[in-house]
Amino acid sequence: MTPYMGAGASQAMEDAFVLGRLITHPLTTLDNVPAALRAYQDVRLSAAQLIAHNSERVGRMYQFNMPGCYDGTDQGNERGELEILHQMIMSNFESRDQGSAVAQWQQAEKRLRESTGKNQVV
Repeated sequence: MTPYMGAGASQAMEDAFVLGRLITHPLTTLDNVPAALRAYQDVRLSAAQLIAHNSERVGRMYQFNMPGCYDGTDQGNERGELEILHQMIMSNFESRDQGSAVAQWQQAEKRLRESTGKNQVV
C-alpha cells in the first residue's frame, strides 16, 4: 500500500482486530480455520483494496502525474485547475469510511456462524 493516504497502519490494526477475533472465536476450530479466514477475507479484502487503489491515485495527483488532471504546467487557469485537483484528492478520502472495524467484525462473525451451521450468538 502506498503511503499517500496515511492508512497503512490503520488498515493493519483493523485487519488484526477482525482476524484476531475470528481466530479466537469459540466456533473456530482447527477444522474450520479456512472458513474463518474466508470470512475475514470476504469482509476486509474489498475495503483494503479500495484504500490501496485510492492511495495510489492520490499519490499520482500529489505528484502532478495523474492523467486528465493538472500536471504542473501553467495553461492560463492554474488556480482553477488546482482547485479541481484538490476536490479530486479530497473525494478519495471520503471513500475511506467503509464501515467500522466493529461492523466488519460483526459481518465476519455472521459469515463464520453461517459456515459452521451455528447461527446462534455465542
